[in-house]
Formats: sequence, C-alpha cells, structure tokens
Amino acid sequence: MAKTKHAHYAHNTHATRYRQMDKRDILLLISLVTSAPATSALLSVAFGFYSPIGTGNLHEWQAAALGILLFTLVPTVVALYYYRKGIVDLELSERRARTPVYIVSLGSQLLAMIVFFILNSKIMFVTAVAYVTLTAAMLAINLKWKISAHAAGIAGPVTALTAVFGSSMLPLYLFLIPIFAHRMHIKAHTFWQLAVGALLAFVVTFAVYSNLYLPAF
Repeated sequence: MAKTKHAHYAHNTHATRYRQMDKRDILLLISLVTSAPATSALLSVAFGFYSPIGTGNLHEWQAAALGILLFTLVPTVVALYYYRKGIVDLELSERRARTPVYIVSLGSQLLAMIVFFILNSKIMFVTAVAYVTLTAAMLAINLKWKISAHAAGIAGPVTALTAVFGSSMLPLYLFLIPIFAHRMHIKAHTFWQLAVGALLAFVVTFAVYSNLYLPAF
C-alpha cells in the first residue's frame, strides 16, 4: 500500500511539473511570436509584396527579404548569440542586457535605411527611418527604465500599416489588449511600461510616415 501511495504521489508530482513546464513553454512561444523582430518580419512582407507605391529598384521578394534580414534576422541572431553565452534569457528580461541588442538593431536599421534609399525603395526606406528613430528613443529610455518592446512592436507596425493602407488596419490595434494582458500576467512589464512603449511607437511612427510618406520620393 505504501509503495502504491508513493508511486501515485510521484506520478502526480511528475504530471504537475510537466504541466507547469508546458505552460511556461506556451507563454514563451507567445512572447517570441509577438516580439518586435517577429512583427517587423510581417511588416516587411506586407510592404514588400503589397506596397501601393511599388518597391523602387527592388523586386517585391527582394524588398521583403532585405527587410526581414535587416529588421528581423540580425537582432534575432545577436539575441540568440547572447542567449547561448548565458548572458541573457530568450525574453531579454534583464533591462541592462537589452542594451547591446538595441545597439546592434539600431546599426542594422541604419544600414537598411541607407540601402533602401540607394535602391529607391521609398516605402521600405520610410519604414527603416521609423525603426531607427524608435529604436534610438527606446535605447535611450532603456538606460534608465524598462520600456516594453513588445507593445512598441505591435503599435509601431500597426500605425505604419494604417498610414499606408488606411483605416481598415485600425482594428489591428486590438492586438495590444492580449499583449498587455500576457506581459502583465508573466510579470515582464508593468502597465505603464507597456503603455509608454505603445504610445512612443505610435507617436514616432505616425510622425515619420506623416512627414516622409509622400507621393514624390
């Protein structure tokens, strides 16, 4: 009887741990697929293949591929490098650990801005300018306070999509609700860190597209 009880207890303990690990894996997956690099990849595809003003001297797939490379893959590879070194976790939870990733992202976005300008790809150039401006602002803020890149990663691209494709994109702002709920649930951010991240991304992106997204390049 004692052995049976012990085996039952061990089974329940193992099952509980498995469920806890499974839940953590799901939460981590949600964080990764809603991260700023992930949403920038979607934005690159949207503007690369569906730009109403074309992509300049680039084919559609080239514009999308360059955007994914410079906006998404470069910062992702750097983050993974630091993760493999044990310097950061996959979510970059520690505020100070985010600084080198922000710096590399900023450099990659500056390169994107130059490349897209030379190749006369207006929509991708403006997108790069928006990312450079936003990343520089977030880097400065991050030196003192942990602003939410997840909230910015939703609000910025949605604002860009709205500027280019019109008011039909406005409902996409609703994705901020589950992002706020998720990031607060896992205690990654406070409400105000999320709110400021979203507001900053909206203001910067709106200002950039309002001034640079004009008929003549």
